[in-house]
Amino acid sequence: MQFEGLGADATRVPAPTWIEASLKLKEGRDPLGLQTTTQDRLMPRLLPGILELSRRARYFSFHAFLLGEYRDRHLAADGNTLSAFIKRREWEYGLAVLRCPRDCGSSPVGARRLSGLAMGPGPYSRGESVESAFGGYGLYYRSPMAEFGIVARAGTLLGGRPIPIDVLYDTDRARLLAGTFKSAVEHTAYYQRAMWTTDDLPSNVIDEYAQAACLCRLSALPEERDAVHAALFASDAEAPFTVVGEDSELLGVADGLTANGEVLSEAGVRQRRLSVGHYLSLLDAVPSVVTSETAYRDALWSPPAPHSDAHAVVAGQWAALIAKDVWQEALCSVWSELCRTGLARARDLGRGLTWDEARRAAAGLAAGQPELDPTSLTTDLAVQLTAGTLVVTDTDGIQLNVTTASLDALRRMTSRLDTASSGLVVLLELARRMERRAGDGWQQAADIRSGWQPSIAAVTAALRSHLADGPTVADTLWWLVSRFVIPVHERIAYSKLPELTFRFRWEDGLLRFYDHGVGRFPLAAVRNAPLASLTRDLGLWSEVDDERCPATLTARGLRFVEEVLG
Repeated sequence: MQFEGLGADATRVPAPTWIEASLKLKEGRDPLGLQTTTQDRLMPRLLPGILELSRRARYFSFHAFLLGEYRDRHLAADGNTLSAFIKRREWEYGLAVLRCPRDCGSSPVGARRLSGLAMGPGPYSRGESVESAFGGYGLYYRSPMAEFGIVARAGTLLGGRPIPIDVLYDTDRARLLAGTFKSAVEHTAYYQRAMWTTDDLPSNVIDEYAQAACLCRLSALPEERDAVHAALFASDAEAPFTVVGEDSELLGVADGLTANGEVLSEAGVRQRRLSVGHYLSLLDAVPSVVTSETAYRDALWSPPAPHSDAHAVVAGQWAALIAKDVWQEALCSVWSELCRTGLARARDLGRGLTWDEARRAAAGLAAGQPELDPTSLTTDLAVQLTAGTLVVTDTDGIQLNVTTASLDALRRMTSRLDTASSGLVVLLELARRMERRAGDGWQQAADIRSGWQPSIAAVTAALRSHLADGPTVADTLWWLVSRFVIPVHERIAYSKLPELTFRFRWEDGLLRFYDHGVGRFPLAAVRNAPLASLTRDLGLWSEVDDERCPATLTARGLRFVEEVLG
């Protein structure tokens, strides 16, 4: 049927443009719920207040300065206005950092958007740092500054009413943090005029600002450096902020009110000090921790003798974090090969797998590298580990003795081989090594689980019970798949609907596989980069021009270790 005057295309009935698919296909970032154990449970406990990208110490004083200026100039008590103010100042600060006359190589917030502009001769246009509320402050520094007791976030109750914007607490630490940065830049033409206009920024104005404000300048400003140090590692007798005079109009509350907002946790301060002290003790023993993640992970698993009982506790906590990551990489190898194998088998059959077919597919995972006999007892593998006779050939052809290799070498080996059999071997070796671990700190962290996966302590306890029944390698591979992979992934993927993140799911008695994102998923960050960068900025260690010893503790760092660890 055609409509007169509309031509042949009128026989087509187009769908309304406002209709879209109800399911959105996505890979999902944490398909087995293992990253969240680190991100949401372990890291906030081990290193409270330090995010992976809160890496440069001077950003704490810079953002305190911005909040102080916003308050002192009585700008609108509105979140959108404050957000725009911060992002514009971050843009200008980023230009200054990229044009540092010392060519320090610092990377500011918004560096990708600014790099081309900063290379030009100027004048420089205005802009905003990143397309996110409150810019880099909101993404990387707001939560830490609230955790440190420097900032009261919007919504904090004051006199029974929530404040509309973030403000500095009225404490010596907060005032000093903002004031020392201001003292460093208040003589510049940028602060005296350009910061408060919308004109393009002349290069000489930005370059003068860079001379005083760059991230690398903190080491030359001991008073400001001490203020940042106190923000991270000290606390106040109270954590109040006081609203008086015109400031009360800014916040829309009555004069003279004092509120105890977000309570600064003394336990959090102590934990942060201990963890940073522990990191510095590792650096003192293994200087390459500042440049090598492998050295960092190995040192956390096998740290030097503790300085005190408190140090032993925090060392045990961080060692358990490393064990959890090795378990994640081992299980990820099982996951990855199951996805590949199951998808290929389902394509051959033209349908999903039955329960028996899925179990046989899991047994077939033993044929990877190393090739294992699926009918042999899993305990025979454990005996080989105890005897030190199990050798695995890595992807580069190098043979690795599983018993004598470092734990991180085993983690990297199974990640590269990406086979379920290597994952099983690494899990068995991890469980063997964990038998020698004990102590309050170890147990505290080893018992931490996510909402999806059990703790590493529970996993190894379940493995011991499983091995007591005399399973074959095929049985153990199916135990891993049926307990820690298939049901966990299904629960996670169902919880994310209407985003379709399934790699497989049971449908009408068949295990159906989906062809998207069947590879490995990454580990969550374990703070080696921010620990290295922040402690360097604070003058706790210095670089050494020696490949074998790239860093050494300063006298300041040695005093910190002695003070914190005893």
